[in-house]
Amino acid sequence: MIAHVKPLGSLLCGALLACAPMIAQSQPKVGLAHDQEMARVQLQAMANQHIDSARTAVAVLEKDPLMTEALRWSKGVFILPSYRRAALAVGASGGTGVLLRKRDNGSWSAPAFFKLGTLGIGLQAGVEAGPFVFVLLNDKAMQQFLQRNSFSVSADAGLTVRNWQKVARGTVGKGDVIAWSSAKGIFADVAAVSVDDIRYDEQLTNAYYHRTLSAGDVLADRVSNDQAQGLQQALATASAPAP
Repeated sequence: MIAHVKPLGSLLCGALLACAPMIAQSQPKVGLAHDQEMARVQLQAMANQHIDSARTAVAVLEKDPLMTEALRWSKGVFILPSYRRAALAVGASGGTGVLLRKRDNGSWSAPAFFKLGTLGIGLQAGVEAGPFVFVLLNDKAMQQFLQRNSFSVSADAGLTVRNWQKVARGTVGKGDVIAWSSAKGIFADVAAVSVDDIRYDEQLTNAYYHRTLSAGDVLADRVSNDQAQGLQQALATASAPAP
């Protein structure tokens, strides 16, 4: 009995036609995965830039003896490398900052990322300024950053936020927060500093650590990133006890 064998070309064409729907279905998935990976890489690069800028801000702050004393009193710090107040009806005001908790041994936790909506310092519209550092002097101020929804660091939120230019020596540990900026004169006529519409940036934090995290997870030392060690060491040096 003679078996009839189909030409190889016919067999290949048939196989390709049979597989065509499967190939078509897999292509969107591959494209989506590639886009997601690219977005994650971009977010991670953005996070790295914020950390590097925060480290630069600490290097400037460290030159001010009053602020290093404040860091010695602190429970944590919120660093905003830059802030922009948009012109009326053009763009959005805000910036991205990093929060770190000071451990009992004087070292610092890994950073968590937060978005900021409004900085109440009377900055003119369309102007970008910074860096800004908010030294959190007690657990009350730290707990404000662990809320799930939008929150404020202000008198309306029950916190005393002091303008660093109006803080006298010997009173550094009083109040809840000390607000500092390297921009000369920016706080000169501001009696009460407020930070409003702060939100935990889960997307940026997750991209930085390659996993899903809450702000509490980061501050509780459940994660680390070697890229942040420079910032952590800079804060440890700036907040070290005076010789």
